[in-house]
Amino acid sequence: MTIYQKELRRQLTERHPDASTAQVLDLLVEMGVVDVTRCKVLAVRCYVEQLVQQGCRKVDAMYDAADHFCCSYEYVRKCMYYYKDVNLI
Repeated sequence: MTIYQKELRRQLTERHPDASTAQVLDLLVEMGVVDVTRCKVLAVRCYVEQLVQQGCRKVDAMYDAADHFCCSYEYVRKCMYYYKDVNLI
């Protein structure tokens, strides 16, 4: 963890000591600190991977993700194959 990450953590904890993880995330998104596009890509990729692990074929999972996220299949495909710099946890 970098010094900047530690300082941000300290400041957020100090300013919002009772905030839940979800509230802190909402705050960071509102502040523009979190890259929303990367969050979308991560959400799509995790959703598709969960379906695949449950036995769904990858293409079917990607069509399901497009329906679930109300986006195009092309966007899901881009999330899966084009945005390679998003690390899955």
